[in-house]
Amino acid sequence: MADDNEPTTLRGHDQGAVAGERLPELQFVREKLQRFQSQMLQDFEKQVSCLIEDVLQGIRQRELRAHEFRQFEGQHEQVSSFNTYHNRQQNYSTKLTNQSASSSKMDVNDGTKKGTTSLRLKGRRQLPDKVFVARDSYLTALLEVEHMRTIYHIFYIILVMFLLNVIFHDYFVEGQINFALGTFRGGLRRLHWVLGIWILEHIFVLALYYAFQGWALVRHKLKPQGSLQRFWSHSCLIMYISSQLVFGYVSSSLCLKFQLPFVSACVLLLESTRLLMKMHAFVRYNSQRVLCGKQKLDGADPNGNKNASLSAGRPFIPPLHCYVYFLFAPTLIYRDSYPRTSHIRWKFALNRFLEVVAVAFLYAFIHERHIEENFGKFGLEPMGAPQLIVKLFGMMLPSAVIFLCGFYLILHSWLNFTSELLRFGDRMFYKDWWTSHNYDGYYRNWNVVVHDFLYEYVYRDVYMYVFKGSKVAASLLVFLISALVHEQVLGFALQMFFPVMFILFFVVGVALVFLMRSAPKVLGNIFLWFSLILGNGMLISLYAMEYYAKKNCDLKYDSWKDHLVPAIWRCYN
Repeated sequence: MADDNEPTTLRGHDQGAVAGERLPELQFVREKLQRFQSQMLQDFEKQVSCLIEDVLQGIRQRELRAHEFRQFEGQHEQVSSFNTYHNRQQNYSTKLTNQSASSSKMDVNDGTKKGTTSLRLKGRRQLPDKVFVARDSYLTALLEVEHMRTIYHIFYIILVMFLLNVIFHDYFVEGQINFALGTFRGGLRRLHWVLGIWILEHIFVLALYYAFQGWALVRHKLKPQGSLQRFWSHSCLIMYISSQLVFGYVSSSLCLKFQLPFVSACVLLLESTRLLMKMHAFVRYNSQRVLCGKQKLDGADPNGNKNASLSAGRPFIPPLHCYVYFLFAPTLIYRDSYPRTSHIRWKFALNRFLEVVAVAFLYAFIHERHIEENFGKFGLEPMGAPQLIVKLFGMMLPSAVIFLCGFYLILHSWLNFTSELLRFGDRMFYKDWWTSHNYDGYYRNWNVVVHDFLYEYVYRDVYMYVFKGSKVAASLLVFLISALVHEQVLGFALQMFFPVMFILFFVVGVALVFLMRSAPKVLGNIFLWFSLILGNGMLISLYAMEYYAKKNCDLKYDSWKDHLVPAIWRCYN
């Protein structure tokens, strides 16, 4: 019996020894599992608390909108499912229009190219259309809230303080008070020349309407003769591009010929650029109608017919009054009709106009008390690194005021003023760009009017027909064109070649777009504001230095190369 039990006893001892050896390993695994469990519970609790906080934050924001931001809520109800401050939506007309545009290439390309292009367009993602909705501007709705109206009053006080600063300085230092009227007289000299050029430009713009009508009618008559029709269309396209280039060249060269001061030159160049964009929008939108042989699906036409085809065998050309209204409407996207308000609020329009005048005086005060004070003797006084740094940082806050007031002056006050006079309903000229945490959102929301034009008539066409679906290449081309136009306006207005705007916009701005895409919201917004204030301070300071260096230093320009070297460098070297 003892012999029979001996193997069992030995096996028991062996198992105990094995269990004793595995005990530390089991303890290690148990500790790991416990740590994993506690970590999982902590993460779960953290995520649940975050979700609860998001829900509570959403409830608080909803209550705030319901009580304080009633203006937003009311407009949201008016447009049902469409977000009030959303700019575009994908609709069925986009795909139909693009397919019609691809099939219309039968008039220009042969059958093989037509089929290939049509297949490519059908397979590519269609981009959404611009949607016009009757809505107020962001700040108009926000200023209905008492808290936001208080911030508005603070800016009033800042304006008054600048006014008192100028008054006391003029009285105690200069011995007389002129309210910066000398700055106005100097900046607006030869404004009558600008008015004359503006009238001539509008005659040219109106002539374009009849030229476009002539192209469409002759093209329709030449329809049986395909080769002659193509020759006519190509010839008209070359003449149109040439006329646009000549239009831009003449307006720029007249700034130099008449030696226009900065403000008058800016008025002429910005108005010429606006008219160029208006003409292109009209031609681009309606040429697609002519080529397709029918209207684009964007609502009813002026006669009340939706998707009207050719009337009496003639191509559809919008009436002249639609074109004239578009020339003065605060939008760069052409439509036959827009949402309209029922009446003109004269008090609202007067308030916006008075804001324009107030900001203009504020700019004159900043010019006299900060820009001219800091840089007026640039080129005549010794300048080292310490003095330069002091001047640059002394202009940071005034430059921030110039930046913010420029936005308010043009994109809010002036555009709302013209909208009210024309009863133009869609007042979304900008969105909440101040909450952006990256430069993607800032560029999209800062100036919706120009962004819509670049998106509709440059980005979409380049994306669909040039780069064949490459969003990065299309975006870079849009940035390049925008940077060149900004630099052209500043360069000819100041009559200098000093491409700081181009470098900051196209090089630094594009780099920040890609670098800040994954930035956290809070840190991204802080860095956005830091870079905007720093960048605008450097921009205004460098252009002021170059302007006064050219004015104060007796520089000789013996060849064209001398114009390419900055006057800042030539003055002190």
